[in-house]
This record gives sequence, C-alpha cells and structure tokens, in this order.
Amino acid sequence: MSTALRQRPAEARDNGRGGGAAARRAVIRWAWRLFRREWRQQLLVLALLSVAVAATVLGAAVGSNAPSSPMATFGNANHLVVLPGSDRTLAADLAAIRQRFGTIGVIEHQRLSTGSVNPVDLRAQDPKGPFGSPMLRLDAGRYPARPGEVAVTSQVASLYNLHVGDLWNAGGHALRVVGLVENPGNLLDSFALVAPGQISAPTQVTVLFNASEARITSFAFPGGVSAETPPPPPAGFSPAIVVLALSTFGLIFIGLVAVAGFTVMAQRRLRALGMLSSLGATDRDVRLVLLANGAVVGVVATLAGAAAGFLAWVAYAPRLQTSTGHRIDRLNLPWWAIGTAMGLAVVTAVAAARRPARSAARMPVVAALSGRPATPKAAHRSAVPGAVLLVAGLGLLWFSGGWGGSSNADQLKTLGGIAATALGSLLLAPLCVAALGAIGGHAPVGARVALRDLARYRARSGAALAAVTFAVLTAVLICVLATARFANPVDYFGPNLPANQLVVYAPGGTPGVNGGPGSAQTPAQLRSLRAHVDAIAAALGTHDVLELDSPIKPATTGTAQFGQLTDGQIQSGGQLYVATPALLAHYGINPNQIDASADLLTSRAGLASTARLYLYGDSGPEISVSPGGPPPSGSGSPGGPGPGGPTSFSCAPGSCVANPAIQTLSRLPTDTSDPNLLITAHGMDRLKSFGLQAAPSAWIIQTARPLTAVQINAARQAAVAGGATVETKSQNPSLAELRDWAAAAGILLALGVLAMTVGLIRSETAGDLRTLTATGANSRTRRTLTSATAGALGLLGGLLGT
Repeated sequence: MSTALRQRPAEARDNGRGGGAAARRAVIRWAWRLFRREWRQQLLVLALLSVAVAATVLGAAVGSNAPSSPMATFGNANHLVVLPGSDRTLAADLAAIRQRFGTIGVIEHQRLSTGSVNPVDLRAQDPKGPFGSPMLRLDAGRYPARPGEVAVTSQVASLYNLHVGDLWNAGGHALRVVGLVENPGNLLDSFALVAPGQISAPTQVTVLFNASEARITSFAFPGGVSAETPPPPPAGFSPAIVVLALSTFGLIFIGLVAVAGFTVMAQRRLRALGMLSSLGATDRDVRLVLLANGAVVGVVATLAGAAAGFLAWVAYAPRLQTSTGHRIDRLNLPWWAIGTAMGLAVVTAVAAARRPARSAARMPVVAALSGRPATPKAAHRSAVPGAVLLVAGLGLLWFSGGWGGSSNADQLKTLGGIAATALGSLLLAPLCVAALGAIGGHAPVGARVALRDLARYRARSGAALAAVTFAVLTAVLICVLATARFANPVDYFGPNLPANQLVVYAPGGTPGVNGGPGSAQTPAQLRSLRAHVDAIAAALGTHDVLELDSPIKPATTGTAQFGQLTDGQIQSGGQLYVATPALLAHYGINPNQIDASADLLTSRAGLASTARLYLYGDSGPEISVSPGGPPPSGSGSPGGPGPGGPTSFSCAPGSCVANPAIQTLSRLPTDTSDPNLLITAHGMDRLKSFGLQAAPSAWIIQTARPLTAVQINAARQAAVAGGATVETKSQNPSLAELRDWAAAAGILLALGVLAMTVGLIRSETAGDLRTLTATGANSRTRRTLTSATAGALGLLGGLLGT
C-alpha cells in the first residue's frame, strides 16, 4: 500500500511571508508576459471595458454640453426687460432704469420680413458693450462700426446669397456687408447686426442689467413690463452623474463577462499555475498572477477606451453643435466623472480576476496539474436573492416616474431600480443556464453537448448570458427611448413638408408665429393674394394648388386652438384647418366616411385615445379645477390620474370644448405642416359661440419634382411682394427613420456581444472539439455545437433582456 499527499498544508502554502518583493516582481513579470502572449484570448474583456470607458467619456461630454446656456439671451446679466420700441418715453425709461440699476446694456431690434416663416431680426448692439458680448461672435470680416454697414448670420447670408463686401437692400436701406457673425449660445438666432444707434424706429428694445431681487421688486418698470431672470438649472442630478451611474451599472455586467474571460484564461493556464505551486509558489503568488493580469487588462482597456472616447467626442462635437444650436468647447468635459469611470474600469477588471484567482489558488496541486476544472456550485443558491432583487428593482422603477422625475428622490429610485434589476438578472442567469442541461436531453448530439457544456461551466456561461441580456436590454432601451420623446401625438414631431411641396401663408402670421395663421380681410385682398399664389405656382411649373381654411375670428384674426392640459398648462397640439369638401377630395376621402359626431379628423396615431384635450378660442380656455371626485356632470372633461382621479377639470361655458370627439383617417398626410388635424362641420358648429368662421389662411403648392434652392428663393421674393410668407421642407427626420436607426444600432450591439461571448465560450472547448473530431464527428456536428450555443444564449438573453 502506498500513500500520497494531495495538498500541502495551508500554513506551508501561504505563511504570510511569501517570497518577498523579488518573488512578487517575478510573478508580475510572468503575468505581463502572459498578457502579451494571450491578449487575443482576452480581446472580449478588453473590447467591453474599452467600449464602456469610451461610452462614458462620450456620454458625459454630450450630457454636459448639450444643455443650452442662458447667456444666449442674458449675456453676462442676471436680469433683462423688453421695452416696446414705439414708446415715446423710451429714452426717459432707459434713463430711469440706468439711474436705478447702474450700468445697462441696450439692444435695439427691428423685425424684417423675409417672405419665409423665419423672419430676420435687425439688431443694433455694441459688440464690446456691457453684458451683451457673450451673445456675439465674429466668424469672418469685422463688426459694423459706421452707418451703412451690417454683419449678418449664416442664415441671412444664405437666404439672400450674401458675401462679405456685397450690398444688401434691407428695409429700404442699402447696407454694405462687412462681416459674418453669430450668437454662439443660439446658432439658430437669425439676425443682422448694425452699429448702435443705426435703427431709427426699433420695434422693441432689450435692456440687460445686474440687480438683486429686492431692488427689482421695489422698482416699477415703465409700461407695466416685468424683469426676466435666467431659468433655474434643471432639477435632479447633473447629466455627468447620470452617465456615470449608468456606466457603473454597465461595468457590473462587463465585470461578470470579465469573470468568464479570466476563468477561461485560468482554466487554460491551470497546469502552468499548478506547476508554479509545485515549485513553491504560495497561494498569494498564484492569486497575484491573475490579479496582476486583470490590472494590466484594466489599464490597457481604460487607456484605449479613454482615447477612443475623446477622439469620438472631438469628431462628434461639430454635429452636436448643429443639433443643439450652440457652440461647444471640446475641452469643457466633466473630468472628475471621466477619471472616476476610468478608475472604476480598472477596479472592475481586478475584481473580475479575483474570483478565478481565488479558485485557482485553492485548487489542489495534483488537480491543477491534471487540468480538471472545479466542480460547479449549485445554481439555486443565487436564485432567491436574484428573484428578490429583480422584484425590488422593478418596484422601484414602477414608482420612480422614470428619468422625467423632477426630484432627486425620483432619480435615486430610478438608479436603484436599474441597479437592483441588473443584479437580480445576473444572479438568476446561472439558474437559467442550469436549466439548459435538463432540457437538452432529447436534442441531437451536437446541440446536447453544447447545452450540457453551458450548464457544466456556469461560471463563464452565466456571465455570458448576463452580457447578452444586458445587450438586448440596451437595444430595447435604444429603440424605445429614441422614439418615445417624438411619439407624442400632441407634441407632434416629424418632417414638416415633402421636398416637392411649398406652403404659402396669408399675411398676419404663420403657425407657431404671431399666434397662428393670418387671413385676407377683404375680398379684394383675397383676390390679390390668390393671384400671387397662382403666379408662384406658375413659376414652379404646376397648377396643383390646394387652398386651406382655418377657423378664424374676423375681428381679431384670432384662430381656434387645440391642445392638451399638462401640469396646469395647455400644450399646443398644432395648426387646425377646416375639413372643406375640396380638401377631403384632394386626399381621396369620401364625406360618408366621416362620423357625424366627430369634431376633429387626424392622421396622428394615438391622438384619439389621449386624455385632457381641449378646443378653445383665441382668448384661451377657462378651465376650472375641482379636487377629488368625478368630473362635473355634463362637462365631458377627463379626471386626474387613476379611476376618478384626485382632480377634475371642466370648461367654463363658451370658453372651450373638452375632450372633442376625434376620428383617425390614415389618408390624411402625416407631415407636421400639412393638414393632419382638421375640424369638421360638427366641430365648427360647436365653435360658433367663439365667433369663429372658416377663412382662407394658406395654400399648398405641389410640384412634380423636389424644389430647388433657386425656385425656393424666387417663391420667397414673390411672397414678399404679396405680404405673404412661404414654408418649405426642413431637415427634421421622420419617426420611421429614428426607429430604423435606433433598431439597427441596438441589433448590432446585441449581435456583437453575442458573437464575442459565443467565441469566448467555444474557444475554451477547443480541446473537446479535437476529441470529437478524433472520434469521427464531422464539420456539421462542430457547426451545430457553435450554433446551439449561440441560439441558446441568444434566446435566453433575448427573453430576459426584453
């Protein structure tokens, strides 16, 4: 009989002294060589950590720079007042404000009609004046300094085809263009700048100054105007904190994928680690090998991710400027958040290597030299805490109100809900993987082997399933969040017009400008306007002209409005047009298709089921609020949240129509400036008490081909001659485009993570594949192994993530 010692005593393996600094240096050098030799096998962990750090850098940069600054309107001042320019006592009013508050900045404005829906503001301002200098930036040439000189923004230059040195006839005055300027805080601000004192009859005057609230309240501003202050910063956490929190949750998932990666590496190097132990290395030395390797992976991935994120930010910043409409400093980054994320990435890699390191160090030397993996732990141990965390996380998300929550408590609930849901899903992943082995008993040989491998090696397959789940969750969130903001049927979003359409609006206003559409007041004016419209259509080579009527009050040219009551305020639902027989026939709608009780016709999906909708006149609705109980009898207005609601709303008689009956017609156009919201004859009858009647307000001209810039400019000049304005296609994307791009990004992310995790798992079974090949398995069986692994992880990850 013979005996053998399978394991050295613990005190002999790790006596607290180890081999000293020299041994640790040798072990660390060996870990570095291990990383250089096998970095391709750790490519998944490197890629995921790099992507997480890069996404954090880019997300924090975008989140911190996307909000606009009040300096676009207030400059360096903390108050402003807007005085009417026609007031004869303007000079005395300015003197009184200066005497009260000291230094003031004065900006004079005169509105110039351009013939398009976007007017031009002729602005007299000193570029070096007090408070207003942050509102101006010179892009080319110089600022105007003398009479007859002007500097224009890029929008004005494009509209009138102007360059530095050209002569511009504006408002009956010839002005020499000496420069190109912009408002860096609002790139959409379309204006022309002249020297101070060069506007003889301003329409309004903006006064900037600094003052305390006590001095403001004790001063009576002329004309009853009130002082404005910059808006307060948004409630809740800063975007950098939110991005950092989301990055932390992402690193949790990546950390578990890294656990799988380091487990695979430890298994691959198990014999080498056993040999190291047999030569006298302590448990601490064995752990140090994998921990040092994890630190190297974390540092390399962090540096690569930070560099990639910064380069992506530098490349994306100009596009973000266009999207947000203000200038962005590329170095204005939340460095503290970026540094924290980089540190967390390194900690994640080290922590992920800790568990495989402990397992490898505790493995008997003989077992390590034989290369046998450790026995997997029971999956049910993590099922109970996983289920508890999952239920708790979903409950927090339910009561948090989402990212729209106005308080820090709401956002803390959201962050806590995401963290608990993520951890719960991760803890349940091994149980789901363990079930694969049970259901694979009757599958073909290749699929059966793949499923049992997943169940046997739960340390890596459970983490891989968690990564796929997280990727699918991210894909779903991208698809949902990318379109949720723009899918509101009241706050309607999308392209305004097709490229081959042009809308001519009657004098007096355009939708969203000056309170609504204008209207020709007399038959002679209407005939003249129609003649101009026909001339524009003829110049465009078409006779396809559709006249649109709006419900207008003749005395005031006020119009009927439509909107939704939200947080005590009415949110406008867009322009109303009358469902005339000509309009219905143009879109192929039979009058018999219209419900006799319908007040509105629309093509907007979901609008008919939206609550708290109102039709009201130009003076605004008078909505009475009564706490508790059902709505007053006969009011037809909706209650508050929940059955009956804590608050009820009703219309004052003759003020508004609550909950108008809406019929959805898919034949109507869906573009925002096309007639997609029509009021029926029944609805017009209900508005008679408001003194409204149908009157022509706009004309749609449709051509056979997309309009060119030359045609648009000619139409605009023709509209100016008739006192009208025109609107053409903008650059707004459609909801379908947003959904398609969001879905494509999410699907690519999910498929990429799935491919990397499957590659990680199958790389560990390379020896098994060689054994199968030696026993006669053909290429089809080997492909079945990979496809079954990918299919099982993809199916489970898709179900859990969705």
